[in-house]
Amino acid sequence: MINRANLLSGTRPEVGHRVLVTELAGFDGYEIMDYKGIVWGVSMRSKDVVKDIFMGIRTIIGGELDSYTDLYNEVRQKALDRLIASARNLGANAVINFKFSQNMNYSNDNHVVAYGNAVVIKPIKNYVPTGGLGNILVEFVDKYSSSTGHENPVVETSPLGTIVKLGDQICVCCPECQTKHKVRIENGKYYIAGLEDVDDVEAGCQIHCLRCGFKFTIPNS
Repeated sequence: MINRANLLSGTRPEVGHRVLVTELAGFDGYEIMDYKGIVWGVSMRSKDVVKDIFMGIRTIIGGELDSYTDLYNEVRQKALDRLIASARNLGANAVINFKFSQNMNYSNDNHVVAYGNAVVIKPIKNYVPTGGLGNILVEFVDKYSSSTGHENPVVETSPLGTIVKLGDQICVCCPECQTKHKVRIENGKYYIAGLEDVDDVEAGCQIHCLRCGFKFTIPNS
């Protein structure tokens, strides 16, 4: 039987400058490092009187109420944008327990409140899922090992990033989206500030691109 601790499903990508939002109490593969408090975003809109008249006619003859649909989407999106901005101002990179509270009707006052808990999350290194998903992975590796005669699955090699120089600054480009990441040199090797090696099995230093999440290897200097 394969030891679950040896089954490395992989570290999730760094959140970077984004703010992730979920209705759940957390993100699979991420650890909550700090709670920043409750955050919310409020948006209120009034309907156009002329459009309201046409929408009243539409309720009689049938059909989608386009004006109300647009208003509904606009108010929800604005409330969500303000929620994310509030979380970012607190130094959070995620919002959990996210919910909408809304009053959307045919009167002139239409408002939405988006709220949740602002938190700081960090990828769990070499995260191994628990529960049903983890059991499926374990069973898969068991069958794979017994059929091939190998104790461990084959380790794939991540593609190398490309080193480029921009004046005095050295960067490594993601082979997938060509995003440039600033690097520093320590003990003759390239490193990216704030990013650690996400794969202890594969040789070299592997990172996830901050833009597209693609895993690649930082070349040696």
